[in-house]
Amino acid sequence: MNISWQNVKSIYTREINNYFNTAIGYVFLLIFSLFINFLFLYLPNFWDVNSISMENFFSWMRIVYLFLIPAITMRLWSEEKKTGTIEVLLTLPYQTLETILGKYLSALSFLGFALGSTIFIPIFLGTIGSPDWMLIAGGYIGLILLGASYIALGLLISWYTQDQIIALLITIAVCFLFFIMGYPPFLQFMGFLSPIISFISVSWHFDSLARGMLDTRDIIFFISFILLFLYLNYHSIENKK
Repeated sequence: MNISWQNVKSIYTREINNYFNTAIGYVFLLIFSLFINFLFLYLPNFWDVNSISMENFFSWMRIVYLFLIPAITMRLWSEEKKTGTIEVLLTLPYQTLETILGKYLSALSFLGFALGSTIFIPIFLGTIGSPDWMLIAGGYIGLILLGASYIALGLLISWYTQDQIIALLITIAVCFLFFIMGYPPFLQFMGFLSPIISFISVSWHFDSLARGMLDTRDIIFFISFILLFLYLNYHSIENKK
């Protein structure tokens, strides 16, 4: 399959403009930035004053992601269906994969803008001490991979509904399921399946990266997760065609 990156760019530009054509995108990023930096500066447990670490920051971001990512992805397909532009979009001389990649990369870029607003935090820590930069790098790599995985999942869920709120709620629920699958209170009910369930949970792999352990198995897991849900989205669209 030959992908035209010019077509991908065309879809990408259309989608990224949809985030910023109104004030909603800017307000969203502003609220996110203020919220995260407020937590960091004013909540005593948000960061570890004894070790100048961002470990608690990354732990909190896992929770924030459960609401941030679904809000980013909920409109990607559902809005097309609601407004009736889905038929036009699918009949354009673009391959299905090109359309998916354009939408996916636009959501990933928007997440990148949101994460970029947190760069103040490691800079601040660097001015007051000597933080573990490997742990910080691992944490941010984990956030990018976790966010990219949730976006692929949210993109698929958005395809199956034309209501953005329903897409939002379902994505929150499914992301939360993948989130808690790696924790003991959940695993104690899984019996002999516990090792398998924990391995396919995103939190289990994210926690490893957030501790500064750049294990290729964790990176491969996230890449496989992303490719799986992008493929499922591709297969679903092709079936409709």
